[in-house]
Amino acid sequence: MKESQARRNLIARQSGEHLHDFAQILIGLNGKMECEFVKESGQISSGTLAIVPDSEKHLFCGLNDNSELLVIDLAPFDPYIQALEQSCNISFKDTILQSPEFITLSPELLPLLDFAANQLAKGDHLINQQSRYQINCQLITLFITQLCQQYSSTTVIESSHRRLNRSVLNSYIDQRLSTPPNNLELANALNLSESHFYYLCQKELRQTPQQYIMSRRMNRARYLLQNSDILPGILADELGFSDTSSFSRAFKRYFNITPGNARKMTS
Repeated sequence: MKESQARRNLIARQSGEHLHDFAQILIGLNGKMECEFVKESGQISSGTLAIVPDSEKHLFCGLNDNSELLVIDLAPFDPYIQALEQSCNISFKDTILQSPEFITLSPELLPLLDFAANQLAKGDHLINQQSRYQINCQLITLFITQLCQQYSSTTVIESSHRRLNRSVLNSYIDQRLSTPPNNLELANALNLSESHFYYLCQKELRQTPQQYIMSRRMNRARYLLQNSDILPGILADELGFSDTSSFSRAFKRYFNITPGNARKMTS
């Protein structure tokens, strides 16, 4: 892929596994989709997005007949992306595209999704390749610059004097294991902005917020497997997985053993 592009992708109820040498931003338009990385998983719906770094294996599964994404494919050596990096004075690969993450868009950005969808629909009817390219540049700039604002250097400086309240954080996560919270909900629980909260997690926990949530979900799963007779299907539901298969895959990726083998081991 030589040029970056923005496109609509109707996932519906399809599922599969992807691995590619370019980064992606997956933005929910309609319905819901589950996305699993090696260390974390989450759902994408209208108003949320997932960051997919290059060479990051991920599974996807559409949860509705109308599950649809706005996909931004970022070509590694696209001169336009390089110009955007210079304009924002930031390396995308080392910041916003560094690790998998699920992000909630601020409410004022939601109307931009309809705008983007309409622009792409307009582009589908264009014969002029230059016009399609202009629409791609317009939408890529729109969303990339918004993400850059969330990870600006100003945010880092302001948040350097704050610390995470681990007790409040862990308590909030553990109460929501069946419906794992997004970054914005966690930030609100700790009275932090979402960008400050993300920075502090990276600094103090050496993990993204969603990686930390996954670690608590997985350790809770191992404890219950080894200390109770709970059925895997019930355990998957209690820990917020769509089905037993999703739970088993996540558990094996995290601990390198199956839930069944973990149950046979002493705690």
